[in-house]
Amino acid sequence: MKRAAGATILLKAGRHPLAAACAANLAARCRRPESTGMTVALSGGPDSTALLLLAVAIARRERPNALVGAVHVHHHLRSSADADALVCEAVCRQLSVPLEVLHVHPGRDHAGLAARARALRHEAIEQAAQRSGLPWVLLGHHADDVLETLLMRLGRGVSARGLAGIPWIRRGIHVREVRVVRPLLDRNRAELEGLCDSCGVSFVRDESNANEATVRGHLRARVIPPLLARWSTIAVHAARACDDARCGHWALGRIARRQGWTGEFIDRAQMRRHGATLSRALLQRAAEIRGIDASPMLVRKAVSAACGRGTSPRKFSGHGVTIEVRAKQVRLTRTAITARAARSGSRRAVAGAGDSPNTP
Repeated sequence: MKRAAGATILLKAGRHPLAAACAANLAARCRRPESTGMTVALSGGPDSTALLLLAVAIARRERPNALVGAVHVHHHLRSSADADALVCEAVCRQLSVPLEVLHVHPGRDHAGLAARARALRHEAIEQAAQRSGLPWVLLGHHADDVLETLLMRLGRGVSARGLAGIPWIRRGIHVREVRVVRPLLDRNRAELEGLCDSCGVSFVRDESNANEATVRGHLRARVIPPLLARWSTIAVHAARACDDARCGHWALGRIARRQGWTGEFIDRAQMRRHGATLSRALLQRAAEIRGIDASPMLVRKAVSAACGRGTSPRKFSGHGVTIEVRAKQVRLTRTAITARAARSGSRRAVAGAGDSPNTP
């Protein structure tokens, strides 16, 4: 498409109400300095395509020669993957945005294929952002994704950290100088598709998202549509509730550190003063800070005993974690590093970009 057509597309995108909302979120929620180079993770779907339109429109408004790049990850898992890459190339050509197509090979027979593909994708995108000198990586997650994630976590059992949902900003997992941000978490999928349609920009749909054999596919096909029919803004409300939970999770960490909950021994009398509900939340948060993956059920049992009247020593163990309730103290230790705990502790170690409620 001619350059003039690309300019018209960006003009429409820049005038769309989503542009102002995205710019405000980049500044306030994601803490991105103005005119900083951005890398958009472009799958070719409506979410990331809309994000690319908005990012380029915002960047050009900040500075005429503002730097925005795009990366597309080819996983070699679907027959339509080659066509998806071609759609991304066409869109980037329209907007005069440089695109790098990255190839990863998670292997079809790999256990935990989705997790493996996601890890390789994130690593490739972060390294590409570092190479290009555009260190702010933008992902197109939105309020519908928050709702889906929240429902899945509730179904599996979740702690306060899980209720915090998807973070607005985090450090790169593989390249710590990179910042990964999601400036559309308070917008819904319909708005993003509407932006693409109004700008006349094509996008693709991942057919694997409609696979009802997966939990997310089942939620999208069977659970969420009736909820949206009843409450059209439920996804946005879920995103706001997760924001509140994230602030609470951050506050618990501050309290846990200041009151000495992050050491191996915790004053049992302090637990009794706080009561079982707050003590459970503080002990869970203190375990996370120490990189200990204590199950909520284990914490619940131990705190219930600690807040009771009995003084006989009791021990609660599970998944490589032990909590001992003594007469005056509670001791939290990791007796063995399980694979799950090691992965969880590693994610927490690299995720924190600062002591802020916007960061996990």
